[in-house]
Amino acid sequence: MLNWSDGEFQSERPRHGDDDLAFNPNIKDGKGTTGLEVPKSNWATKLDTPPYSAYAVTCGITFTFGGLRIDEQAQVIAHGGAPIPGLYAAGELVGGLFYHNYPGGSGLTAGTVFGRIAGENSTSE
Repeated sequence: MLNWSDGEFQSERPRHGDDDLAFNPNIKDGKGTTGLEVPKSNWATKLDTPPYSAYAVTCGITFTFGGLRIDEQAQVIAHGGAPIPGLYAAGELVGGLFYHNYPGGSGLTAGTVFGRIAGENSTSE
């Protein structure tokens, strides 16, 4: 956790716009910053009551939207369109299931379903 005093924070935050405008996350308010390496173009809300705290955060990637092409038997499809004998795939490395977005929980569901299919088919050869 990082802490800043009021003077340190305000000196690092160049801004413009109407600081009295009420915060509304649904409307771009034009309150931004200037002179920063990564400018903020909206919602640069004035924070004027110390103490200030910050917490380290990280992002995670659930799965990619690209990956290996598989058929309904979870068998990997080669560039020519034919299944590759004995090669099955499931989970995060499979592509073609989602485009632009996905319903929550569906990545785990797809991994479970195709994992079971791949396991059954690979052991039956």
